Amino acid sequence: MKECETLFLKNNLDLIAARFNVDAARAAIIQARTWDNPNLSIGFNAYNPERKKYFDIGAEGSKNVRLDQLIYLGGKKRNEIGMANANAELAELEFADLLRNLKLALRQSYYSLYYQNLSYQSILTQLSDLDSLVVSHQTQVLKGNIAMKDLVRLQSLELNLKNQKTQLYENIVDFQGKLALITGVTSTIVPGPDDNELSVYQLKIRLSADSLTSLAIVNRSDLKISQKQADVSNLNIKLQKSLAIPDLTVGTEWDQLGGAFKNQVGINLGIPLPFWNRNQGNIKIAKAQFEEATAQKQLMNNKVISEVSAAFRKWQEANENFRFFGKSSLQNLEDVQNGIFKNFRNGNLSLIEFTDFMESCHSTQMQYYQFGQNLVNACEQVNYATNSKIF
Repeated sequence: MKECETLFLKNNLDLIAARFNVDAARAAIIQARTWDNPNLSIGFNAYNPERKKYFDIGAEGSKNVRLDQLIYLGGKKRNEIGMANANAELAELEFADLLRNLKLALRQSYYSLYYQNLSYQSILTQLSDLDSLVVSHQTQVLKGNIAMKDLVRLQSLELNLKNQKTQLYENIVDFQGKLALITGVTSTIVPGPDDNELSVYQLKIRLSADSLTSLAIVNRSDLKISQKQADVSNLNIKLQKSLAIPDLTVGTEWDQLGGAFKNQVGINLGIPLPFWNRNQGNIKIAKAQFEEATAQKQLMNNKVISEVSAAFRKWQEANENFRFFGKSSLQNLEDVQNGIFKNFRNGNLSLIEFTDFMESCHSTQMQYYQFGQNLVNACEQVNYATNSKIF
């Protein structure tokens, strides 16, 4: 599992793209802090009718130079920087939430593939033993030593196992495809968790819905996203209100001959008059977006509580089922199954007893692997719902 996580963190394209999004959001802070460039304008005389001279810009001609700078008023720049900072924090939270979701998909796919492989190998072993029985019975039917119905019963059992094998193989291919996409590798991944990795999910620990909910409220990245979106919306109201305040343009100008006297130097002040456009529409939009974000935050809070409760109940059920059938019981079952084959070959069991035992043992064995898969998925769902490393 650790090897898969290393590949995942290194190669996953969704994570790589999200990291660039965080970098872009941080770069927006730099841009928000940057003031507008000053504006330089230069005017030249095109034609002097008195001297009948084109482009008369010498000592007796005319030219002017003007420099203007826009000065933000009303806290626009401060609010713009605050918005950029909040959006960068939002991008980081979205990256964290993407990582949380992808980790769940990685771990559930990994362990599901592991248990599906165990089930598949178990069926292959049973089919190998069963195939030899079918072949021997076909020979005995041709010799007239046993009835055709006995052969058909064995073939029916074999056909059922092959059908299950096909379904398991399709599941295995699907999970292998998911793992390849998540880890970014093209080679086939064969899960081989060690005992320590598996035993984490089988620990006897006490959990409560209330304690898990408290963890989730503190740690859930999607809940933090909804809270930050409300903060961004509130900052946007402040920004839109500040945009209603006119900005001041300050400038200076030198004019060689066009002013009241030669080489005139002046100071210019300019400000738009807010008679009609006071940004009132955008302010209303921002207020509506804030109310929406506030409602979404409460909705997300309710969703988190509901998801934690559901994950806790599923874990309780999966944990109880898995402990009902221990690993030692699986070994006993495999021993019984081997004994059934041996006794049937030696003629100590009837065909009906053999097939009944086989179907029962096979069903129990498949159920054990399913219980193991369900427990891992339930534990990982608790980790996911609380955004904590409980298992």
